[in-house]
Amino acid sequence: MLLLAAASAGDLRVGQEQRKIRPTVQSATHRDLIELDLHPAATADVFLDALTRFRPHVVHFSGRGTQALIAFEKGEDDFHEGAIVSAGAFARAIAAVDDEPLLVLLNSCHSAAQAGKPVGTVPFAMGMSDTIGDADAITYAARFYAAVADSQSVQATHLLSRAAWG
Repeated sequence: MLLLAAASAGDLRVGQEQRKIRPTVQSATHRDLIELDLHPAATADVFLDALTRFRPHVVHFSGRGTQALIAFEKGEDDFHEGAIVSAGAFARAIAAVDDEPLLVLLNSCHSAAQAGKPVGTVPFAMGMSDTIGDADAITYAARFYAAVADSQSVQATHLLSRAAWG
């Protein structure tokens, strides 16, 4: 699982999300089959490098987004606007690799439209249809990956994750 996070403005708790995912996966039934590659301040270059080097089955992005854009980090130490990547460019990067992921989850506000871009390239792509608060996004992600590591279907994982935060 490739877990990418970006909070260039410093207003999201993406590190907390990654810290919560790790122990839930490590306590799951099939934890020995799951390898996590975490990037708490992911740039677009980190994303591209991880696609080819790590060859993830799952790509998870947590951070700012809109219906058409994803905001990665710029690799700067100070708070900044973020490096904007179009949903199309994100999808083309995923389609370009020889070993495409099986699942893409965009855990950012209004990302459901973006999740439609990789469909046809990957079997499952998911995003949020509306705004989602930090605490809910963290709860959703942790529950989602715990259920994946317990061999639940993507539909069951999504429904369990939604039930965890309302």
